[in-house]
Order: sequence, then C-alpha cells, then structure tokens
Amino acid sequence: MRRMVAVCPVVPWPPVDGGRKRTMRLLEAAERVGLAPHILTADHANAAGPDALRERGWTVDLLDPPPGGPRGRLRQQLGRLPSPYLPSVDARLRQLVAAAPTMVLIEHTQSAYYAAALKGVPWILSTHNVDSQLMRTLAEGRRPLSAAWLREWNRWHTMRTVERRAGAAATAVLCVSENDRRVFAEVNRRVVLSPNGVDDDFFGAEPAADPQGPPKVLFFGRLDYEPNELGFERFLREGWPLLHGRRADATLRLVGGGASPKLRAAATSTPGVEVVGFAEDLVAEIASCDVLVVPLWAGGGTRLKVLEAMAAAIPIVGTSLGVEEIGFEDDVHGLIRDTPEELAAGVEELLDDRPRGCRLAAAGRSLAEDFRWTKTLAPAEALFRDLASA
Repeated sequence: MRRMVAVCPVVPWPPVDGGRKRTMRLLEAAERVGLAPHILTADHANAAGPDALRERGWTVDLLDPPPGGPRGRLRQQLGRLPSPYLPSVDARLRQLVAAAPTMVLIEHTQSAYYAAALKGVPWILSTHNVDSQLMRTLAEGRRPLSAAWLREWNRWHTMRTVERRAGAAATAVLCVSENDRRVFAEVNRRVVLSPNGVDDDFFGAEPAADPQGPPKVLFFGRLDYEPNELGFERFLREGWPLLHGRRADATLRLVGGGASPKLRAAATSTPGVEVVGFAEDLVAEIASCDVLVVPLWAGGGTRLKVLEAMAAAIPIVGTSLGVEEIGFEDDVHGLIRDTPEELAAGVEELLDDRPRGCRLAAAGRSLAEDFRWTKTLAPAEALFRDLASA
C-alpha cells in the first residue's frame, strides 16, 4: 500500500468526539482507496490510542510536544500562531517527504504551519470548521474591550490570516459544509465538500414506542470545546430553570468528557441535572432519552451530535446555528428555537406531545440517511484516489 502521512493534533482513537471521529473516518476512507495511514502527532495525553492504531497496521509517530512555559508562549504570540509550532513535526515531515510519500493530509488549519516542508508533494488541508468564523462568534459573545474580548479578537484575526495562507498553499482543501467551501474557494481552486457523517450503529437504536418513567432531556458533546461549554452553561442558567419549574419530573442529562470544575459544580448544584460524564455506549444513552437539546450560539460546521440523534430517531430542539448546514427544517425534522427560554419551551412542547415528537424524529431519521459516512466521504475518497494516482 502507498502511504498517506497525516498530521493530527490529537490521536484519533478512540473516536469519541466529533473531531476525532471525522479524522478517523477520513483515514479509513484513505485506507479503502489503497493508502496506508502514517500519523504524526504530539498528543501524549492518550496513552492507549497510538497502540490501538498500530494494532490495525497503521504507523504512528509520537513526536516531541511543543515547548512550554512563558518563553514558548511568547514565541507563539510573536509568531501570531493560533497554536504552537512544532519543530519535531517539521523535521519528521521533511524526512518522510524525502522518502516520497504519496500525499500528506493536514488535519485542522492549526496544523498547517509546515507548507515549506511539503514542496513537491500533494497535500490536503482538512478543515473541520472555518475556525476564524468560530472565533469571531466567540469574540462577539464577549463584553467589548474586555480582556476576554481582546484575546478572542486577536485569535480571530490571526486565524483568518493562517487560514487564507494555508488554504492558498494546499493542493486541495477538504471542507465539511457549503459555507466552508465558499470561504476556501476564494483562495483555492480545488475545494472539495465532504460533509460530516453518522455511524451506522446509530440507525440501529430503537427508542421506546411508549416511553416509561420520568422524561429525560439530553445534552451531549465535549465540554472542553468552548462553544459547547458556553452554550450549555447559558441554557443551564437561563433555560433549564424555566423548564424544570414547569416539568419538575424532567431530568437534564449532561453527557460528555472534559467538563471544567466550574461547569461541573454549576450543573451538580442545579435541581434536576445529572452529570453523567463520558458514556461508554453513546447509542444506548441517546436512545434512552426523550429529547436532545442543542443550545449553541457559537461555532460553525455541522454537528455530529445532531446527525447522531436524528439517526437514532430522537426529537431535537436546537438553535439555528446548532442545526445549520444539514437541511434541518423547523417543525419538519425538529424544532428551531434561538433563545434559552424558547429552547426550554420547545422541549416542553415535545414532552407534552409525544406523537408530534415521534413524527419529527421519524423525519429526522429519514434526513440522516443522506449523511451515512459511506455517502458523505465519497468525495474525499475520490480526491484521495485522484491525488494518489497522479
């Protein structure tokens, strides 16, 4: 098999969140077209992940992490880099390019600092969002001229510069949404849209036809991803108390790893909230709940949590931003509500009218059929095949 070198900021195993899952599915798609993944990463936080990937025949180089401390942060700031530059990645890339790999996959724009090492080699910039737009939404949510606003404002403009430079240098750009495709088409002629998808396992989930027991409202996702943290925190503060006041029998289940001590304390001290943490069987967790709430006011791209809940036929109440870019229509595939108070009222509507929730969930599952990974990654596979043959 020919080799695909993949620069990954995090080890994509186990694929327990959206970023890792997309990276993993892309590497599996590369393998299907005859490419052997060779991963470069400095992610030392996941001890078992590299060994698990090596067991399936992939190569994983665990490289030196970025220099820490004030000096390292100063170099990063002076270089206007959204994340640290890793000399170890640059050196290893140069070694592998000299040995003529078929192509290089750069996962996330923040990993695209090594274009100088990739001259003469076809490489793909794989974007999971337009990160500058995500950072702009975070800046807009801060108090103007505050320290947090200045920090987010600087990250936003720095990332926009990095995106445009990397997008123009890449042989091709791989995007997840039509909005992202339009942004990168301004700087690169070869932009391929290959949306996020959903694993087949979620379609096997069968929610109870006649739910028994107290109703359960679900939020799931990585809580160390800032849009998730900020969105859940706002709903917990402004939306959930209204819903729990009207439906005291309802429980809000917070599922996902990475919660900060502050968020965990706020959730555990709020009546009616259960902090579950990481769920070993996410399919079963989703199927056991009555409604998914998606309180997102920052971020971009497409949310795997929405696709997975649709595939599992669970009713969804989310913000416009939370359900964007997948053809999700209000009162067809679920409910779109844009304030915490409206989200709470929407969840209450579906808890009070189970037949309506079932109809919306059935339409959502039908829509999710178009987002099985085998369908959404077909354009990525075609791109891999074409660059490998060239």
